[in-house]
Order: sequence, then C-alpha cells, then structure tokens
Amino acid sequence: MKKPSKRVERSREMIVAGYYLARCGKRTSDARIGPPDALDVVTWSEAYDIFYDAIGDGRTRTQFRNSLNYTRNEFDNLFENGRIGWKDRDGKQRTLGNKSKEVYEEWKNSEREELEEYVLDLLNKSVSIPAPQIARTEGGQRVFFSVRRERDGTLRKNALDIHGYDCMACGFNYEDCYGEIGKGFIEVHHVVPLASAGVTKTNPKTDLVVLCANCHRMVHRQKNICLSIQELRNYIRR
Repeated sequence: MKKPSKRVERSREMIVAGYYLARCGKRTSDARIGPPDALDVVTWSEAYDIFYDAIGDGRTRTQFRNSLNYTRNEFDNLFENGRIGWKDRDGKQRTLGNKSKEVYEEWKNSEREELEEYVLDLLNKSVSIPAPQIARTEGGQRVFFSVRRERDGTLRKNALDIHGYDCMACGFNYEDCYGEIGKGFIEVHHVVPLASAGVTKTNPKTDLVVLCANCHRMVHRQKNICLSIQELRNYIRR
C-alpha cells in the first residue's frame, strides 16, 4: 500500500473492529488477554494484520497496527478484560470520542455472537484467504470453520496420519479411482463447535476431518450452513 500523504481518519469499520477486539478478547493460560477465538490467531499483531487488507485505508502496516491498537485501547476500560486502556495525564480514564461513543452505543446491548458475525463478514468481503467464519449445522448448532487451520501443513499431515485418505462422508478414495495420480490426495476440513473454540490448539483427531472435493463443497453448499459429517452422510444416495 502507498504511504498516506496525510493523517487518515479512522473509519467506522475500524472503530467497530477496535470495540470488538476489546470486548471479545480471551483470557489465556498465563492470565493475559489474547485475540478473540474466532480470529484463529495467537498474537495481537496477527489479529491486527487480519484487518489490514479490509480496512487499511492506505496506511502502512505499522501505521495501521498502531491505529487499531489505539482504537482498541479506547474501549479497554469498559470491559473486564484485565487491561486498563488509555488514561490522561492525571491518571483518569479518557472519555470516548464522538465516533467511538456512537459505536459503543450502537453495539453495547448486542449479543457477542451478533458482533462477531458482523466483524467476520466484514473481513471475508476483503481478504484473499478467508477469515474464520461462523455458521450453523442443520441441527442448529453454532460452529466456526477455519481455512487457515485446514492449510496448516503440520495439522494436515497429522490429520491424514490419523484419518487416512478415505472420505469420511462417502468413503471415496482417489487412489482407488484414479490410480497412482490419485495417491495421497484428499481435502482436510476444519470445523469445531463454538463452545469449544476457546481451545486455541487444534486436535487433528477431533477437529479435522478428511473429505473428497465433492463432499467438502457440499458441506458449505447452503449459505450460513456448515453441515456436520453425519448430516452430510444422511444426504448421500447409494
């Protein structure tokens, strides 16, 4: 991105992102506050970088990180997240600016899930590698699925070592069908119930499944629906 020639005003989207980060951060094992689970990252710098392509508005990456961090700090003292946020020279908490106050008033009574869906939708309209997405199974269970974890080489290998190369929905095996050219080929799908998403470490045995290309696409065929493997199996006609 080009370096802006003058100060870039913070957009409403950036302020909502800062509010989300302050409100939805998670407490880590060392009692610190880390990025929200749904962003599927460990550090705050990684979290800020996810938003960069979507709402960078011409800033350099460093400028954007600083601006989003400042925005997040504005809201920190409003939540019990272990952070004190910005204080003035007298040690008093700073009051919200007009734009930040508008965002706070707009979202303060909303459910966390509603805020999270809004933010992830904002990200997925702009980034080349989709951010984690929230959906439901047909049975109504809320889940989030992550392309980033599906593409992690170590996690993929572990999942393949555990599950093998037969599609866990329909049983299709590429090597059996195509011979040598299909050997070692299968797709990996990550999906975990939202209630369990607080566990940052992915368990390749329970959180990752192997699917053929057709079944992987059918899992996501319906808008805002992510079929469970059993739900997909119920559709298969033998």
